[in-house]
Amino acid sequence: MSKALLRRPPPLPRPRAAGFTLLEMTIVLVLSGVTLGFASLSFGGYLQRVSAQRAAQVFAQDLTLARSAALRAQEPVVIRFYESTRWYSVVMQNSGTELTRRRFGTNADIDLSEIDLRMRGDTVLFTSRGMANLSNAFGSLGEARFSAGTVRYDVVFNAMGASEVEEN
Repeated sequence: MSKALLRRPPPLPRPRAAGFTLLEMTIVLVLSGVTLGFASLSFGGYLQRVSAQRAAQVFAQDLTLARSAALRAQEPVVIRFYESTRWYSVVMQNSGTELTRRRFGTNADIDLSEIDLRMRGDTVLFTSRGMANLSNAFGSLGEARFSAGTVRYDVVFNAMGASEVEEN
């Protein structure tokens, strides 16, 4: 027999196994972790901003509630802040009827790190005629501050209860 007939044919290339190598999987996991880390930092700041803004907006609505209740019942209404425990209430002064109570902080209505009614006495009194007594204010307008971490929102209001929410 001839030598050419005894020669073996060259081996066929082996098909490559489907899937990813361990190195490829490690790179993907590391990149995913870094991306999720940045996203969670951004989301945390967003939650603080939304919490402080929502609290300020709720307080602005409660100013309107207090004024309208005072006019309707012809009775003074008090908004009293308890800053150390982070809550406030809106109460009819003569009858003692509590119109609303807002709690802030961990496990509360809204998670805040600080609330501050920037007036001496930590109260706003709406007379039976619906006018807020701002004599305890440090200026011609009343001001309340709501903070969540480094994010702060101020509510500036006048004697008629009209208010404006501002990011500080």
